[in-house]
Amino acid sequence: MATVLDQAWAQSVCAVCDPICELANVGFVRQVMSDPNGRVSALLWEAEPLLFADRYPDSGIIDSYGQDQWPPPCIDYWIYLDPASGEARFSVEGLEPDDVLVQLTGDGPKDGHALGRVLAQILRVTAP
Repeated sequence: MATVLDQAWAQSVCAVCDPICELANVGFVRQVMSDPNGRVSALLWEAEPLLFADRYPDSGIIDSYGQDQWPPPCIDYWIYLDPASGEARFSVEGLEPDDVLVQLTGDGPKDGHALGRVLAQILRVTAP
């Protein structure tokens, strides 16, 4: 059974996740990606690379790019959404774990808290 992930859902999720990203203090900027039918397909938070490397010196982010390609334009924190399976998949740069799956309910606030818990764990911050 497909899960409805519309703009209202995304707003509710981002209302929970944005403050968590702000706590990381790495200049995250968020984007909501939608398919041609307006369904939300991904959430993306982009961190400022120099701030990220300063905040997370043990992340290995500079080495992962190499000196020739550092700094990149941004450090990506993706949440890819699959409405058909009702799953969200985290794909992040610089900090483990990577490719974490979260089962979605279609309830924005509930899903926001589930996704926010994982995001806070990855970013090593305490969720508000």
